[in-house]
Amino acid sequence: MTSTSEPETQDAPETGAGATGAATFALVVAGMALVSAWTGWGGMLLGLVALVGAVVALMRVRSGRASGRGKPLAALGVALIAVVIGTAIEWPTLESAVTYLHASQARTLDECMRQAINEKEQHVCKSQHLDEYRARFPGRLDP
Repeated sequence: MTSTSEPETQDAPETGAGATGAATFALVVAGMALVSAWTGWGGMLLGLVALVGAVVALMRVRSGRASGRGKPLAALGVALIAVVIGTAIEWPTLESAVTYLHASQARTLDECMRQAINEKEQHVCKSQHLDEYRARFPGRLDP
């Protein structure tokens, strides 16, 4: 009698390129995030993508499906730096947008125009208070 047996599958760590695919992806994207961090949004968005990739790679290492923690940790560090730089660059924009939206809720046209720093903000004031602007300045063009 001959017996047929199926090959046993083992949950051993992967070897080759598949084991470090997520780590390599995270490291490459983290490098791109660091290079583009000076643009603000580019560094933040790519940095967040790299953070997700690094966490996935670290989870694979922890579960034993991959080996080597160096690349994922390096990607995590570089991605965090890129996100911090991008956030630092965009912080004034984010802060002023939130402050402007919060403060513009209950202002009149005059208050808004007094607080407007540049022509763009004055245009926004005119747009937000369009009815009042048209009533007070009927001969002028709409903003």
